Amino acid sequence: MLGRIGLLIALVTVGVLDARAADKTSGSIEGLIESAKVTSIVAVNRASGERIPGKIGTPIGKFGITGLPLDATYDLIIDFAGSRLEGINLKVPRSDYVEEQPLSEEDIETIRDKAMRMNKFEDVVEIRTVQGNIQHAAVLLNKLRTRPFFASQPGEVIWRAELWHFERPEETWVKVQEELAIVLYRERIQSSAYTAKSHTFDQALGGIELTSEQPTIDLGLIKPPITKPGIHFRATNTEAPLAE
Repeated sequence: MLGRIGLLIALVTVGVLDARAADKTSGSIEGLIESAKVTSIVAVNRASGERIPGKIGTPIGKFGITGLPLDATYDLIIDFAGSRLEGINLKVPRSDYVEEQPLSEEDIETIRDKAMRMNKFEDVVEIRTVQGNIQHAAVLLNKLRTRPFFASQPGEVIWRAELWHFERPEETWVKVQEELAIVLYRERIQSSAYTAKSHTFDQALGGIELTSEQPTIDLGLIKPPITKPGIHFRATNTEAPLAE
């Protein structure tokens, strides 16, 4: 009898230890949304394409996304009634300089001009922001093909939202060759459906890194998206340079 009890205790102990170990292999993101009109929330791993849904609890607007694999980076996508709020990761590697130096206005203009020249298919290109440092930059582009294209229907357009990365290994800014683009959206839709979109890319909700040292991130209070129609961008720093 004592042998069986000892075995049972050992199994329970192992189970508890396994559970604790399992807890250390996953993380969570939580926060409070300043609106009661949320319909869904997911954490997206852009590298793997994995999407993990979250839960909206009480008090109203409090959310949590659990079971997130660690050592990964996530963007949040929060859907509201009639609009979407989406995290965008604009983090770049540090420069080689001892003291980090920001992008200059000249750098931004150079990157902007090169990005515009590289777009051949779309006839409407908006560069929503250029951010980074003296050696690395991230560019958020909103693009539209309004001219007729192969097998297009009357009133049909192609909408693309993409994240590009540039680097300056020497004196000239060049697009990172190992990465064509991070395609956020590529939709073939009617022009009326595009103009009705209300989509806000939010820097504060992107590039959320979960590690074993910091497995839980509390984003605090999250502002709702811009409700008017359009493809919008909201920077963490309101003084961040825009390049529209």
